Amino acid sequence: MTGARSLAVPVGETDLLSTLGALAVLPGDPTVRLRPGRFERATATPDGPGTITVTWGAEPGTASVETVGDGARWLAERAPGLLGARDDPRGFDPAPGPLRQLWKRHRHDRIARTETLWHDLAWYVVQQRVSRQDAAAQWQRLVAALGDPAPGAPGLTAPPPPAAVARLGYHDLHRFGIERQRADTLLSAARAAPRLQQLLELDADVAAPALRSVRGIGPWTASCLATTTWGSADTVVVGDDGIPSLVAWVLAREPRADDARMLELLEEHRPHRYRVVRLAFLSGLRPPRRAPHAPRHDVRRR
Repeated sequence: MTGARSLAVPVGETDLLSTLGALAVLPGDPTVRLRPGRFERATATPDGPGTITVTWGAEPGTASVETVGDGARWLAERAPGLLGARDDPRGFDPAPGPLRQLWKRHRHDRIARTETLWHDLAWYVVQQRVSRQDAAAQWQRLVAALGDPAPGAPGLTAPPPPAAVARLGYHDLHRFGIERQRADTLLSAARAAPRLQQLLELDADVAAPALRSVRGIGPWTASCLATTTWGSADTVVVGDDGIPSLVAWVLAREPRADDARMLELLEEHRPHRYRVVRLAFLSGLRPPRRAPHAPRHDVRRR
């Protein structure tokens, strides 16, 4: 297999199913497969498409990593970060209460650092301002139509390289269900992708202004990238409809909150604020439901 690499990565007691689960939240995502003991992800790297396969459980404390494709070496070099090795939870010691109990239950969860900026950026742009169900369907259509078959992983597809997207017009993305505003953002991001990839040499908070200089990348997308691409343990995702109320419900049993209230509740947990948000999601708790959103129109019918 072209450029195949194999390595063993020490992971200690890391819960890899939980750690890598953050990359498999869209139902039917054609770029990723996750099940107990095995994770596969097809992605676009600066060197070309590549697939990383992680298996664990055969040898305690160690994960086996296989990478293939043009991006095999690039992915192999970044595998420890993907598996949470760069995340350091030391110093996180919640006071007695619900959060402490959650941390006791999920203390082996770690924050993955992908460094696959273009893949993550396209993934999040598609999710802007739409339901998870709509985003999943649109992402599937986009990747199926424009992506590359995953090296060494039948059934998976790598997202299209930025150059392939940059050549399109916004109307070309309508057939996937992506309306003009998100289409324009995706096209702007694709054209800026080579420049943006260099930002990974910087800390997430330093890189954020440059990310936000791209039209359509606002606080929500930039903060999501900080948590996923950079693996930032302290970045709080802002501008989200549901996260503030989730955090407030888990930490203070308040059913509704805005960003300001969420940040107030999280302040005492610096530099682990995103870790607290992850624990809120892992808790399984959810605030009382509000009325459903009005259905969106499918731009493919326009």
